[in-house]
Amino acid sequence: MTAAQLSQCADRYGAEIYGFCKHLTGSTAEGEELYQDTFLKAMELSEQIDAANNPKSYLLSIAVRLWKNKKRKFAWRTRIAAMQSADAEEEHGQPLGDPNTLSPEEALLDREYKAAVARCVKALPPSYRLPICLYYAAELPIREIAAILKLPEGTVKRRLHHARKQIKQELEGMGYE
Repeated sequence: MTAAQLSQCADRYGAEIYGFCKHLTGSTAEGEELYQDTFLKAMELSEQIDAANNPKSYLLSIAVRLWKNKKRKFAWRTRIAAMQSADAEEEHGQPLGDPNTLSPEEALLDREYKAAVARCVKALPPSYRLPICLYYAAELPIREIAAILKLPEGTVKRRLHHARKQIKQELEGMGYE
């Protein structure tokens, strides 16, 4: 893939990959960093990317690998020398719904519900969070998720099922239906 083709991929899939990176990391700042790192790595590997063979999936797999490596390195550093987490928790407000269709109360309740779901997803272990983010945020089919994570499709389906079940239990515990 040439630099021009990679630039076209960034224009075409950039927003989706950026959203996925934000969901995966749980914060805007880390999501932006992961997004940038993903495209830098894609530039390095541009000869290996086949423009005709779903480059979006390849870019998402780069993002997943980079995120896993960062988490693994952070875990090792924490084991070696205890230090404070670089991942400071930040609360980011969700945008309100369309003001023409929702009353202020409904918009507030909708925003609180979305924030609760985001907290539940963030609390999932990575083995469940990755398939959920790839399925809902990146809107990938199970077959592509399995290829990205290098897992059988049945394992991806099972992890999605267990993640949904965990999220549902957490939300019911918070008083949501």
